[in-house]
Amino acid sequence: MKRPILLIIEDEFDIKELYRSIMERTFDFDIVEASSIKVLQNVLSEIIPDYALLDLSLQDGSGFDVIPELKKANPNIKFLVISAFSHCKEKKRAAELGAVGLLAKPFESAELINHINGMLKS
Repeated sequence: MKRPILLIIEDEFDIKELYRSIMERTFDFDIVEASSIKVLQNVLSEIIPDYALLDLSLQDGSGFDVIPELKKANPNIKFLVISAFSHCKEKKRAAELGAVGLLAKPFESAELINHINGMLKS
């Protein structure tokens, strides 16, 4: 059986590695990474992700801007928005765009795991 593909969209190397480590220890995903919107566009031409962890503040734009591309690649994609900004407007916009949630940085690994478990059940 094919393992689901998790796309990590994060431009900070250490944070991306932390997410990868948590995911590899806890879940059975094929993990693909994108460090920018430009890299993401190349990735989406080669793979169709099932799930995504999406940082809002990317070096070349807003994570919100890539959500249409994610949905075009897979209309059923489930994604979690991760941001240092957790104001009501970000939470509202994330929900309007179809995110399963918004996780505010910093967070405990258990919080990320709980969100991913919720995403898998939705």
